[in-house]
Amino acid sequence: MDIVISEDAVPLIKDSLNREIILLESKIKITKMEIKQFEDKYHRISSEFQKKFDKGEIGDTQDFFEWWGLIKGLGTLEERI
Repeated sequence: MDIVISEDAVPLIKDSLNREIILLESKIKITKMEIKQFEDKYHRISSEFQKKFDKGEIGDTQDFFEWWGLIKGLGTLEERI
């Protein structure tokens, strides 16, 4: 299927895509900062935490679920960009 876009629409589309990229980059930056707070609090890097959490080797506190969600969310944001 071919999509035809008028020349007038190209700048508008580029601007929209650029805004979306800027928004995603901002969300990624904020998410990384939030993840870093958990890493500092629990003295553990996220990859180590995630392995242990996924295996059920550490607790199931609210913080751990939030940290895990941030890691998953970061992956989704990075895929979108």
